[in-house]
Amino acid sequence: MSNLRRDFLQKLLAAGTLQGLMASPGIGRAMGALLDEDSAQDINQDLDTKAFSFWSNFFSSDAEPVVGAAGQRRGPSADDLQPVFLHYGPEGFKNAAELDIGKLVSTGDVMVSVNTSTVKVAEDDQKTFQQLQNAQIRVDVAQKTGIIPILEAMAYTVVGGMRSVQASMPSASKSTTAKKAPATVQSINVSSDAAWQKMQNIPLPSGEGRWALNLEAQKKDSLFCKVLQNIVKEAGLFVPVLGFPGIVMSALNSFNTIYGVLHAGTVSIIKGNPVRVFATQEAVQRTGAPGSVTGILLQSGTYILIPAKQSPPVEQLKNLAVIQGRVVPPKTAATDLDAAAADTLRGVTYVTFDVEVTPATFVTGAAKKAG
Repeated sequence: MSNLRRDFLQKLLAAGTLQGLMASPGIGRAMGALLDEDSAQDINQDLDTKAFSFWSNFFSSDAEPVVGAAGQRRGPSADDLQPVFLHYGPEGFKNAAELDIGKLVSTGDVMVSVNTSTVKVAEDDQKTFQQLQNAQIRVDVAQKTGIIPILEAMAYTVVGGMRSVQASMPSASKSTTAKKAPATVQSINVSSDAAWQKMQNIPLPSGEGRWALNLEAQKKDSLFCKVLQNIVKEAGLFVPVLGFPGIVMSALNSFNTIYGVLHAGTVSIIKGNPVRVFATQEAVQRTGAPGSVTGILLQSGTYILIPAKQSPPVEQLKNLAVIQGRVVPPKTAATDLDAAAADTLRGVTYVTFDVEVTPATFVTGAAKKAG
């Protein structure tokens, strides 16, 4: 790749103008086509080749949902960082792959709200964030089928960035009370960010889609850190950086290639390809194998996503509740929620989502499916 092209892309990323350009599918595909591993290495000398490969092929395969807790696993697993999807509702905590199909919306299309509520970071993972340069959380929800036949399936993607955790950490020289909000727990319901808010209105034609969560840090002052320095102006664990609410899949695939270029020395906390989600009984039946469907079931409630290696047995959760996105003992006072969440499941990192599923009617048919 020429120095001119490399410098152009570096300046483009650092200026934070990528989001606007990717809104155009044609430009997005053209930019993505410029990048293979060799040219990516030319742009980013500290390129993380494994991360580049992961993101370049992010939507090429679906992950199978993890069922079971870390205590039931034997030996290391390649899926240890894949999120376990738990659902919390009137019946308590359940694995989202094992919910009652009969309680889903019966048929048709649905409108889904996937509102990121809280990030709670385990003590060991917090140490990782402290030692490294930057971190990011990324949420992807994708349609399986386009709303109308002439439209490509779309995805709703947001990325939150953390430039430095030091600003949000309590000073070691200052005493803190038990009720002081620990830096390991943060609400990420960012009402002022338009992209984040549009995650509350995601159409899923025919009641099927895909959902992924990734939480990672990077060892070096990478290109992504340069983007953060231009965009992130607030303290705290994570703030909005990039949002693509309703981007066509072909353009998002191109963005994923560019996103992979930004990575350097990646340390993943939660890592997974998209998992199939079924929000209607009809969508499950359509698979032809409703008793052994490989996906999670989507119904209203709170979803708690935990890396598989940290996921506690469901029995351990029986005496806990979810209050304002925090996993805490029941009847915890509102003023004590953050402190209680930090002290509960201390070795567990999780992200909670408030999910609402409502029936809807879209114009569907022989629409283009996601690749």
